[in-house]
Amino acid sequence: MTLIFIFITLVIDFIAVDLERFRRFNWFISLYRLLNNNYLNNKFWDSSYGLLALLSIPIVIFSLVLFLLSFFPPILEAIFILSILVYCIAPKRIFNQFNNYIISIEKDDVDTTIDAELLINKDISDNLDTTDVAIMKSVFVETHKQILGAIFWYLVLGITGVFMYRLVEKLHDEIKNDSTSLSESTSILLSIIEWPSTRVFAIGLALAGNLVSATMALKKSDIFSLDANYSLLTSIGIGALQYSSDFDVPEREKAYWLNQFKLLIIRTLIILIIFIAIMILSGVN
Repeated sequence: MTLIFIFITLVIDFIAVDLERFRRFNWFISLYRLLNNNYLNNKFWDSSYGLLALLSIPIVIFSLVLFLLSFFPPILEAIFILSILVYCIAPKRIFNQFNNYIISIEKDDVDTTIDAELLINKDISDNLDTTDVAIMKSVFVETHKQILGAIFWYLVLGITGVFMYRLVEKLHDEIKNDSTSLSESTSILLSIIEWPSTRVFAIGLALAGNLVSATMALKKSDIFSLDANYSLLTSIGIGALQYSSDFDVPEREKAYWLNQFKLLIIRTLIILIIFIAIMILSGVN
């Protein structure tokens, strides 16, 4: 059922008109702000203990709901699991933004800069990066967050795993610029959680692209460092793509590298899903 749930989730996301308005984690951020306002000067709150306490509240409630659903017909539990997967896995948004940018380039649209700003994550890109490279790096990371990271923890810890991952990721986005021990603990926890999944994604990119170039990029990276999760992923991804700004691209193919990048992402997802299917089916047998 695990593989079936993943496929159904991806299909629902791509055929649905607009699910983003339902993917709000304001309730969790409000819970954080409420506790933070009440325990701001408490040394136990502004620490890893505070983070664990904050996460434990929704996770305990979530686990209780799952436990109660086990007493009802299985269809109710299945609907609940699918709802959470759709709530936490969102590939369509990043692909739509990326496709809109490609279309605007090919049409010489005046809104190209605006479309690029929607894609570029300034925390990931470097000032020396070209616009295309900055976008590719950002999309590598966002694809991991929205798809691979969530699916990885669903496979490892079940539906509670994907829920936990999304809570940590959303909290990190909210407080990453705060100079507090809680913010630092959140960053460390997210790095730990994403350590295995970013490397699985990087392996998939290497297999889907140029393995030799990806291996060369791997040798230049610190593969064991928690701080190197995104840099490792993006360097291997660019290597697998064999990107070169000096490559002679015909004028009619203004978005050549971006299209190749999109194909690389799609091939990687297909390879990893097939690998997941083989693992699950082998386990069944």
